[in-house]
Amino acid sequence: MSAQLSLDATTPQRGIARLTGPVAVVVSIGGILLATALSPTFSWTTGALSDLGVTPGTAWLFNGSLIVGGLVGAPYAWALWSAAADPLGRLRAGSYLLALIAMAGVGLAPAGRPLHFPFAVSFFALAALTAVVDGVARFRLDSGKLALAVGVLAPVAWPVWLLWVGSPGIAVPEFVGAALFGVWVVALSPERPGRPA
Repeated sequence: MSAQLSLDATTPQRGIARLTGPVAVVVSIGGILLATALSPTFSWTTGALSDLGVTPGTAWLFNGSLIVGGLVGAPYAWALWSAAADPLGRLRAGSYLLALIAMAGVGLAPAGRPLHFPFAVSFFALAALTAVVDGVARFRLDSGKLALAVGVLAPVAWPVWLLWVGSPGIAVPEFVGAALFGVWVVALSPERPGRPA
């Protein structure tokens, strides 16, 4: 009976799980932006977002928002999984969960620690992959086409910023990747708020 409930896409628990993704976006993106506003040394053009995780006064906020966001948003993976109709849907749920684990890992292993770089690279790669897989799975829908575009634009922001703009900092493409992932969760995902269960 409990196994059947855990897979039922219409349970009240799934309704709650559908809200955790957007809440995680607010927590993590809000924490990042607040940390940039509070930091006396942060620079969008010459720094990295991870600088906020080792700066006195903002480290607790930046790292904490990533960790809490990762924990809060984890049940959203179950909502995605419970609604998956095919292997691509299950891959979407899995890559989303791994992206959140990597995001929390960035907060747990601030810049300068051995695991920081692998966690950071994994987050950006998995966040983009989640949107791309969703876009391929639902390409017949407008939201699927937009999801695919979001997944492609996130990694494209890196060479555009570094080669065309020529800035030594990476905070802007990092934030673009994080923000586009948030846009996918809130506005394009098949489990986005307001979409019928």
